[in-house]
Amino acid sequence: MVSEGKLSSRPPQLGGNSGDALAAFIGGAGVHTAEPAEPAPAPPEPPATPAAAPPIYPWEAPGVRDDVAKVFNLRLPEPYLLKLKYIAEHSPDSMQQFCLTVLLPAIDAKIAELTGR
Repeated sequence: MVSEGKLSSRPPQLGGNSGDALAAFIGGAGVHTAEPAEPAPAPPEPPATPAAAPPIYPWEAPGVRDDVAKVFNLRLPEPYLLKLKYIAEHSPDSMQQFCLTVLLPAIDAKIAELTGR
């Protein structure tokens, strides 16, 4: 037993005699318990309604506006950033304009592929 206020390096023991608890624990290791019963089958899925509305995607939600520009940072490897700067210096488009011209159709194509629209 540990006296009040004195710290010990051992956790407190449950029960009065730790030898009896240990013997009971070890003795129970050889006892076979019955297997749990099979779980009840899940209820069947309700049938899908034939006239289900198509999903509303985030870009179709009310309040999403075409005239609002949001910032998205893109980490490019240094050679590609230098290539992008070169394109901007040697064409009428800025870096932003060039990226938007190339990226927006690619996004729309990927969305069409994913959604089937």
